[in-house]
Amino acid sequence: MNPDALTHDDQPVWAGQFTEQEWEILKSQSQANPFAFKMPCCLSRAVLKTSSNGLPFFSHLSDECATAPETVWHIEGKDLVFGALKLFGVNPRSEVPGGTGKDRWKADIYFEHGGRKVAIELQRSYQHLRDFVRRQERYARYGVECYWLLRHSVAMTVGDAIMKKRWKEDFDKKMPPLGHMINSSPAFYWGVLNPGDDPTIVTPGLPLSHFELLAHIVNNDLHWNGMRWSVDRPTVA
Repeated sequence: MNPDALTHDDQPVWAGQFTEQEWEILKSQSQANPFAFKMPCCLSRAVLKTSSNGLPFFSHLSDECATAPETVWHIEGKDLVFGALKLFGVNPRSEVPGGTGKDRWKADIYFEHGGRKVAIELQRSYQHLRDFVRRQERYARYGVECYWLLRHSVAMTVGDAIMKKRWKEDFDKKMPPLGHMINSSPAFYWGVLNPGDDPTIVTPGLPLSHFELLAHIVNNDLHWNGMRWSVDRPTVA
C-alpha cells in the first residue's frame, strides 16, 4: 500500500496511524520544519491538515503535481465517508491495520457496529480483478466485511473484467436473463464514487447518495440478491 507521505529520511507514514493529539503535535512541528514530511508521488512538501469531519490527511502545498487529482479524490472520498458515518453514530478510523504475517491488511476506513467489523476501501489506482477478490477473501478470514468505492477509471476496468468473466463462466457466453447485472460480482460490492456529483455513488443497477449507501451498510441492508447488489428485502406474506 502506498503511504500517505514520507518523512525527511524516507520512512513511510499514514495520517491515520496517529492519534488526534499526536497529529496536532506533528502539525505544529511541521510548521517549524516545513520539509519534515514530503509527498511520495513527487517528493514535494507535504502539509498536515484536518478536515471539517475530523479526517487527518497530508496534502500537496500546491496543485502542480500531476498526481494531485487522484490524491484529492482519495481525500475527498474519505472525508465524505467519515462525515456520513459520524452522523450515523459510528466511530470510523483511518488506516487501521489487522491480520498477521503475509496476511496483514490495512483498511482505508474501518468501524465496528452491532458486533460487525466493516472496512471501506477507496481504490484510486488500477487493480487486477484477482487482487480485489484476494483482498476481499483476506478480510473475510478475519471476520471483516469489505465494501469498495472506486475512481471512475478503475471502475470501468474492473466492471469490464467482471462482465467478461461472468459472461463466459456463469452464462456460457449467452445473453443473461433480464435483471442480471453481469458487470457486478457476488464476490464483492463495488461502486463508483464521484464526490460532488448527484448521485455520489453509482453501482450497476443501484445509484445512491453516499449517505444512503453508508446507511444501508451500517444497517446491514446491502446484499447480493442473486442478480445484483440490492437494498431491497423480500416482503414476508
